[in-house]
Amino acid sequence: MISVLLQDNNYMHNWYKKANIYVIGCAFLNSKILKNETLADYFSNIKNEETLQQKLQKLDGHFSVIIELEHQYLLAVDHIRTFPIFIQQTPNDVCISNSVDIKNCSWNRRQEAYLRTIYCTIENETLLNEWKQLQAGEIATINKQNQEIKFKKYFIHSEEKKISNTNAIKHFEEKLINHIKQYVGTKKILIPLSGGYDSRYLLAILIENGINNITCFTYGRKDSYEVKTAQRVCQTLNINWHFIEYTDNLLNTFFSEKWKKYSNISHNFSALPHEQDFFALLYLQQQNLLPKDAIVLNGFCQDLHAGSIFKPLSFFNLSNYIQQEYKIQIDAQLFENSWDGFQQWFVQNRVSKFIIHSVHVYEYFGLDFYLPFWQKDWIQFWYALSFQKRLNQQYYNEYLFNGIFKKYKIDFKKPTHDSTNSFYSIKRWAKDRLPNAFVQFIQQQNATNINKDVNNSLYLYNAIYERLNIQPTERNFKINDIHSLYLLQKIKENCSSINSQQ
Repeated sequence: MISVLLQDNNYMHNWYKKANIYVIGCAFLNSKILKNETLADYFSNIKNEETLQQKLQKLDGHFSVIIELEHQYLLAVDHIRTFPIFIQQTPNDVCISNSVDIKNCSWNRRQEAYLRTIYCTIENETLLNEWKQLQAGEIATINKQNQEIKFKKYFIHSEEKKISNTNAIKHFEEKLINHIKQYVGTKKILIPLSGGYDSRYLLAILIENGINNITCFTYGRKDSYEVKTAQRVCQTLNINWHFIEYTDNLLNTFFSEKWKKYSNISHNFSALPHEQDFFALLYLQQQNLLPKDAIVLNGFCQDLHAGSIFKPLSFFNLSNYIQQEYKIQIDAQLFENSWDGFQQWFVQNRVSKFIIHSVHVYEYFGLDFYLPFWQKDWIQFWYALSFQKRLNQQYYNEYLFNGIFKKYKIDFKKPTHDSTNSFYSIKRWAKDRLPNAFVQFIQQQNATNINKDVNNSLYLYNAIYERLNIQPTERNFKINDIHSLYLLQKIKENCSSINSQQ
């Protein structure tokens, strides 16, 4: 038996059913917006996997779809897995859901190791052996007769064809703005503004195109460069701005029922819940500062498109690089042994499941969201740039600081701005040649440097550390590392069937 059980989490986006079709989210077909009934109608004439793939390749946006046909179910998520779909398979039944149920399940110890390291499970796996998930840009088919499940990619996060006409960016900027205008309409825009470049770039092109109904917010330590830079940007552009100081008291909300409720909804046995924006949104809500009927526009992950994930290595081996950077082993045969292959692995795993999934914290506080820098044609433009133009984010930084940042007098550089990757080269040279104990000492000194602790994460790290039943022998002071241990501890405490297997 195959069943479809979709939970309503009282989020901004919920599943809509029409006849044999379930849809969620919003898609663009050229310049036309499809949602609910119109999105379901778009998939109404699907006959098989091939026609579904053809339909999907014409769409952009944030959506998922489930279709029941006579002999099979067809499932698909968008190219960044905005709305996850999970599949439970037992000897007699298959369940399709947007929420994972722990009942009668066994623990996947290998995936636990991945979650501790990259903050999500990898490929189609979850923390539970019986539950699988669709990955970014993927279709799943379920045969009704034998309940066989197959996964197939219809979108790949790489580009073989390289372009030389970088002036084309203006064309794609126009399309990006047109989609924003259609999605937002007359609603207010809320932007999480950091001291970096991506959210600042988004804000600047909105202003450039006459979109002014904007409020920004920034959080962290009041004396951090992130806060000071964001404030300067908003003052220069005359934008309404809220600052939320991440005090010890506010961060203690992490141990409250409010956080627990969100965490339990969010993790789905596949990813670490996003804690950073949670505290800021909670504060804004408590102070009645959250704009009603607002849409959050986030700068995710323009730095990645620009090339932040690339390093100046003389020799690249995919397996070795992932092992060195993340201390995990992957099936390298699934990916091209190149930086494009790494990009595909990185986006379909850590980016889509951990970073992109964090946008649902906005829904939790009653806000809609849209991710402009993940439009298909936009990312394909950046993927098609040469490695040299993306290395050190060379083209991106030059474009910003010689263009729109300079025009609006917001060309403030980050302390870590490195146009030549000289910092990385020096660090790599030192790491390869200095004694390991000395390298670890330097890393710990940097990790505990209060001037670099922009979000007061050291306080939260130590507070979580004290609450662990089994504390790591060495502290690396990475907030996501300690959070993952705490999450796994809480999951196991709540699940006696899992505890019995440890």
